Amino acid sequence: MSSLLATEPSERLSDALERLLREANGQPMRIRDMVEALQGRGLQMVIILLCLPFLAPVTIPGISIPFGFAIMLSGVRIAFGHRPWLPGFILNRSLSYPSLERMVTYGCRVHRKIERVVRPRMSAVLDTPGMTMVTGLTIALAGFLLSLPIPPPFPLTNTIPGFAIIFLSLGSMERDGRTILWGYALTALATVYVAAIAVVGKAGAVQLWKFLSGLF
Repeated sequence: MSSLLATEPSERLSDALERLLREANGQPMRIRDMVEALQGRGLQMVIILLCLPFLAPVTIPGISIPFGFAIMLSGVRIAFGHRPWLPGFILNRSLSYPSLERMVTYGCRVHRKIERVVRPRMSAVLDTPGMTMVTGLTIALAGFLLSLPIPPPFPLTNTIPGFAIIFLSLGSMERDGRTILWGYALTALATVYVAAIAVVGKAGAVQLWKFLSGLF
């Protein structure tokens, strides 16, 4: 996994994703193989890859908790300057080709729009002491929000933190301080949203208990 420390800024993220789909060649693909296919684009690229299922308007069952945990772990390692590493149960997980195709196709469409406006600027946000730790821990928080098993009736519970992670990772890769600040703002929004859902859920449970108690 040491190859994740390197970067290849000449290749756009959307181009790397299209290459990944070509290398799958119609077959299921393990996360381990996806990481190797990225050819050292960096830990941020791997985090973005893990975020793609949460951006697409398709559901891939059973990935919220493991992918959210992997993103959370990666964010902590970025914060403390540790070498890139992902657990084996994440690396050995496979995605079917149809799921991978939908995920990458939508991801490319989103990232091409983002890439038009991402550029080096506001470098003070990145160069301020301690900001790498703050960014890494913010990615970890957004990954934690992704891993929460929130029921389907509540929309955008994965999409908002997913975009937050994309902005934080892309901003770090392209040294775009403004994009990183957008990532902070989206993470704060996602945190407030999930907290509001928790309050509403608790209030609903209390009302249901009162109703049931009144029947007996």
